[in-house]
Amino acid sequence: MKDWKKISALVIVMGSLAGALAGCGETSVPVGVDTANPTISVMTSATKTASAGQESPVVQEMQRYLGEAMSKKYGKQYDQVTLDLQWTASTAYDEKVTAAMGANEYPHVMLVTTRNSSVIQNSKAGTFWDLTDKFTLTDEKFVSEENPEGYVYPKLAQADPTINRNISVDGKIYGVYRARELGRQGVTIRKDWLDNLGLEQPETIDDFENVLKEFTTGDPDNNGVDGDTYGMIVTNYLDGPLNNLALWMGSPNEWGYDEEEGVWKPWFMSEGFFNAMTKMREWYAAGYINKNMATLDANSWDNDFLNGIGGVQIDVADRARRNATNIKEKNPDAVVDVFGYVKKDENSEPTVWPTTGYSGYYVIPTPSVATEEELDFILSVLDECNGEYIVDLCNYGIEGRNYTIDEEGNAVKNTDPQLTAEYDDLNQFSMGIAPTTLKTAYVNEVAEKVEEVYDENREYAVTNPMAPYTSDTYAITGTQLDAIIAEAKTNYIVGKIDENGWAEAIEQWMKMDGDLVIEDYTNAYNEDESNHDDSGNVVIPDEFKYSFKF
Repeated sequence: MKDWKKISALVIVMGSLAGALAGCGETSVPVGVDTANPTISVMTSATKTASAGQESPVVQEMQRYLGEAMSKKYGKQYDQVTLDLQWTASTAYDEKVTAAMGANEYPHVMLVTTRNSSVIQNSKAGTFWDLTDKFTLTDEKFVSEENPEGYVYPKLAQADPTINRNISVDGKIYGVYRARELGRQGVTIRKDWLDNLGLEQPETIDDFENVLKEFTTGDPDNNGVDGDTYGMIVTNYLDGPLNNLALWMGSPNEWGYDEEEGVWKPWFMSEGFFNAMTKMREWYAAGYINKNMATLDANSWDNDFLNGIGGVQIDVADRARRNATNIKEKNPDAVVDVFGYVKKDENSEPTVWPTTGYSGYYVIPTPSVATEEELDFILSVLDECNGEYIVDLCNYGIEGRNYTIDEEGNAVKNTDPQLTAEYDDLNQFSMGIAPTTLKTAYVNEVAEKVEEVYDENREYAVTNPMAPYTSDTYAITGTQLDAIIAEAKTNYIVGKIDENGWAEAIEQWMKMDGDLVIEDYTNAYNEDESNHDDSGNVVIPDEFKYSFKF
């Protein structure tokens, strides 16, 4: 199996490139990279109406620092490395990527936000540089105390192997991901309700069920009325609660291997997933879940929590941070807590449903970056952009100008709009591979707890083994296939269909070419040489083997 760990590092760096150019104007089409007088063009997305441009002191400081770093690495004098960043509003960005691919006209570096069939095919066809082995490169001249392995791109050799695998295509890495928290899932809960009922934080599914029961049938808010509250708030965005519960109860993450049939199957066919649905069905019937689950819009998810009606939410952990602040307006005495998971039972190991760990990734097109020498220069710049100094510039600006350091060592930002505009959108491109010690003060105790949840969750994240692969069949029929399962999940939980109805939905999914999707993914895994042992046999790690019910 390939070692994914050392391939990731490109990540932060791309983000840091962000500061280069304001506005959305025409995309320049460079021909090669002038490594004597370097300008690197980057096509990327923007969330602000006006992003930091060339006139920004922060961008200028980034470019100066990069020139200094490249001078040191290559033994040449560079006054600066110009970052020609072409901003496009995020709402129109995918269309711009499609246009670039259609015209075969690219910047040096391009963000891809949607991993669609066109991106996949261009990757396989050689339109983008294959970076799979670039970050494991070593050279004796780079060996130092800070870089004992002698990595050519030492800051880029720190990426998360799981995230890198998630962006891969048939086992190959074609880009640099924009890092997002991998262990982001969590349970938001009314801690004061637990205390009022004499309950502890639940550790197992049975404990969790008991909490939901007591929140529903007892008097957790101490208002003298039993039954005017309930356990868990669920919306028509069912995936958050159900997918977390499914992983806790032994489901694979999206795909698992069925040893009996010798194929990979989607998780909704697994025993663990069905058991999780059945558990939610029981909770719904008992009133532990809101009766309007099927119609409650996700934008209204917080209402019952903030109004003191529902006591639990399974979603991203940082929802607890927001709700801990917002609930004080209506109930200053409310106490909100957060934790990452519960176990199937006392004898089970923790399992956590992770995010993909990225939000888009940057590719380096071969039509605009033609040689290994040019590629090396861009990767060297990206490597430096992944360093702590530029990461902090992108997220906070210049110390003493855009922010100061308080007595606790936290960054305190100057809120002057003219100063914050100097690094607007640069935080979108600080990729987050390499750690930085600079932090802002936590807004509340729950915010600090959220960070602890993230750290612990990463240890127990369950990998999606099919993340690197694609299915041509699913690209065509995926929308219809997903709709079949989405409707059946809701109908089963609210009691509109029984186990036979669920089995019929799966049969329909198979007949609508789901069987071909299974075949596509099974073949893709088997054809990936990184999944073969030295004798050429396909290797299925034990952690990917599951029990299937359907």
